[in-house]
Amino acid sequence: MIGQRIKEIRNNNNLTQEELADGIISRTYLSLIEKGSVHPSTNVLIKLSERLNCSVNDFMQEVSHFRYNDVEILREIAYYEQKIESDDFQSVLSFIDKEYEIVDQIPPQDSGRIHLIYAKYYNKVGELRKEKHHVDRALQLLSTISINQAYIDAIILKTRILVSKGEVGEALDLLEDTLFIILRLTELDLGIIRIMFEIAECYHIKEEYFTSSRFIDRLKRQSEILHIDYKKQKLNLLEAKNLAMLGSFGRLEQITDHSEEPSMVLLNCFASFKNGNIKECESRFKSMGIEKSMFRGDPVLSDIHSVLEKRLDFI
Repeated sequence: MIGQRIKEIRNNNNLTQEELADGIISRTYLSLIEKGSVHPSTNVLIKLSERLNCSVNDFMQEVSHFRYNDVEILREIAYYEQKIESDDFQSVLSFIDKEYEIVDQIPPQDSGRIHLIYAKYYNKVGELRKEKHHVDRALQLLSTISINQAYIDAIILKTRILVSKGEVGEALDLLEDTLFIILRLTELDLGIIRIMFEIAECYHIKEEYFTSSRFIDRLKRQSEILHIDYKKQKLNLLEAKNLAMLGSFGRLEQITDHSEEPSMVLLNCFASFKNGNIKECESRFKSMGIEKSMFRGDPVLSDIHSVLEKRLDFI
């Protein structure tokens, strides 16, 4: 009971576990206290009460019955969704500490959004087991209502987990099933484009470059109709890599000609080389100082760099 009461007062004071524990005990030990796993000493209780501006006797009172306030929680969810979008992940810890996910009164759609916030946070900090747990829970909850952007966010996060494990086929099944559903929902125009982009990336990873290119063409047509410019730089790079692997070097040289981005410069050099413009390729490749380390993690670009480096050194 004491642990629950400490947690309640801490939340009322808008303090994270780190902020309350700082200089008194470890955050881990405070977490154990709040869960009732350990019983703190009187000295610790006194110090915690001083920081919380209350008395030790306040810790002995009954925990208030939590009532779900839909307006308040929706504001918090929206607030922390915005924090995630602005790449402010540190502030999300205070939201996680409140453990809203265990509150029974929260409707599935709101609870799903909460789990999605958690999943995005754990994705950022590299805790893959927790990320997978929360994204699976988010999908389970969000699938009980009409498909919306939060559900699409969860689908994309799930497919990226699958791709990272080498399960690209399973990721494609999930993406294509989702695309089939949302193509019938005109209010999810951006969602269609986002799913198409992920499908195109997955087919590229599977080395099915023609199919990837077809999805990029469909995505571009859809974007033009809707006047949406989605991930333009990444989309152009993906298109260029597909062209390189399909041997469309004339088109590749054309779309990479004026870019100064290292990946696009490399692809432009490759196109020039394949089109017989050896001196132009050599001049640009060496003047730009393109290092193979720039493309670590991208097998297509790494292989192209190796080919050019070997051929140009030989010449």
